[in-house]
Amino acid sequence: MSSNDVHEPDDRPDAVQRAETGAQAWRAVVHAQQVAKPNHTDFYDLAGYLVDTLASMEALARTLVPQVGRYADGRAVYDDTHTVDPGERLHDATLDLGHLAEAVAYAARDVNRFWSAIGHIGVECGEGSR
Repeated sequence: MSSNDVHEPDDRPDAVQRAETGAQAWRAVVHAQQVAKPNHTDFYDLAGYLVDTLASMEALARTLVPQVGRYADGRAVYDDTHTVDPGERLHDATLDLGHLAEAVAYAARDVNRFWSAIGHIGVECGEGSR
């Protein structure tokens, strides 16, 4: 076994590891689509995955709000700038997460409309349909 085959164990939580994998996968999707031949079937399939992904992102943001909001309960926390109250910083972070959840939900509605619209598109036989 070469030194390149040795993998260090990843001690990060499962959620963090999966988030990294998802982000890497979406970057790969973008790169692949940039060189793909445009096809309405692909648009439809990608839109479906975007709908699913955005729903998951919204759910994650909404899950994090109470976790972040209660993070200082029972533990001594500090702000690394030592100029902002950590409770205030956490409060602001929960507001940001709430705004994120709403923005993602709004974007998901747009993607759902796109998904529906592109699902009605077809290509006449002989014009590159698949």
